[in-house]
Amino acid sequence: GTRRDATGRVHARGGPFVGGNPPATHVDMSVDDLVAFEERADELVAKYEHADDRGQTAAASATREELKDLLRAVLERSSNMEGPDRSASERARALYLRGRLIECTADQGDADGAKALAGAEEALKKAAKLNPTLEGAWICLGQLLWKKGNLDGAKNCYAAVTSRAPNKKASQCMSMLCRTIAKAKAAPGTDEQKEHVVESLKHAKAAIKLDVTDGYSWYQCGMAYMTQFFAEGATDPNKLSQSLQCFASAEKGGPAGDGSLEKGGIGDYPDLHFNRATVQRYVEEYAPALEGFKRAAQLDPQLPWKGEVDAMLAVLTKLDDGCAGQGPMFKPKRLLPIQKTLAEARASSAPEEYRGGSLKALAPGVNKGVCVNVRAALDATAEDMLNLHYIVVDGEGTLAALSVYGLEDGAVRQSSTLTLLDPNVKDVDATWEGRRFKFRLVRVDLPKQILVGGTMPVGLARPRLASVNL
Repeated sequence: GTRRDATGRVHARGGPFVGGNPPATHVDMSVDDLVAFEERADELVAKYEHADDRGQTAAASATREELKDLLRAVLERSSNMEGPDRSASERARALYLRGRLIECTADQGDADGAKALAGAEEALKKAAKLNPTLEGAWICLGQLLWKKGNLDGAKNCYAAVTSRAPNKKASQCMSMLCRTIAKAKAAPGTDEQKEHVVESLKHAKAAIKLDVTDGYSWYQCGMAYMTQFFAEGATDPNKLSQSLQCFASAEKGGPAGDGSLEKGGIGDYPDLHFNRATVQRYVEEYAPALEGFKRAAQLDPQLPWKGEVDAMLAVLTKLDDGCAGQGPMFKPKRLLPIQKTLAEARASSAPEEYRGGSLKALAPGVNKGVCVNVRAALDATAEDMLNLHYIVVDGEGTLAALSVYGLEDGAVRQSSTLTLLDPNVKDVDATWEGRRFKFRLVRVDLPKQILVGGTMPVGLARPRLASVNL
């Protein structure tokens, strides 16, 4: 219920609670019965979480009915196993089994479900008290408290496990919870938020260390790196590279994995594709971003993929049309005076250590030690303001797209000469439903990579990321 953090969806599992009361003809539970019930619960909970995480509503619903049947059977036979004449270990296991099944099947949205969950919470607390080493009880109690909004209580539960011994599931949960706390309880950009994100990364790495083939741990690590990039002010692009590397390992089932779902790959996990595509959109890897959103939509149509794709297509259309010179602002009488001004200026406003260049002569990647003077012929910034986009022209009349991050709208004036320092060039080539977008793009990731009218720009903005929640 608390596994999907990508799109703000922490599931409160739906449907009425039908646990019922033990019948009058009660049959005692043996230790063998308890073991059989535990094994069946492990199997069904894993099956349910897998379907629920992937938005497979029908499969999740069917498995939930099986879990309710199991809960009824447990309730018919478990009360003697929870009694004082049993060992503390057996009582703890029986309480955990009951609490776990209720946590999976009760709906906190109605009165009966809320009452059942309160009973489950009590059972899990008793189980953890009777046997503090019963890791499953702590983890399940953590999930229940998290769903209730008690984030600190949930964290204490996971910490009770990880402080005793390394535990992959608890570390995965803790990584995601720390990011939830960073968003819910800390102001953006504060040291407090950064500390929570660093802790999230630490727990994700701990989970990977325990099992390098578990794609879900790699996914948590990718989310932590991505969150850290934005929490720290979006100044270290290596964090996004590391995020994308982790997402690739998540899909494969570790760096050396073959993508097999049986060996730890999570290529069938829609949030992986959605969040990776969101990062790819930010770094303007448009072709893989479009493919990623498409795959996410195939796996889970409920994800908000369409808004992402529409926003990208709007940007791509503006930039592609602009670079092709389509529109009245690209007529020669408009561009020639700009070209003349730029040709006369050359690189006079650039620092001495830079040599002047042209848009056409730039190589893909970072052009170290090069500067190019351009002017904005068109503001192509999209409504979602993920970043600023312009169509620019240089002294030779070459048109290119310019992408600027970290500046407020208005910081780049169309009347000013822009000097691009160490231009980072990407030749975009993406296709969607038969339309091909092909143009040259120059990225400005940091304010220090651009001069506006010969000086550093003013009006720094907090970085924005469209759909991913911390």
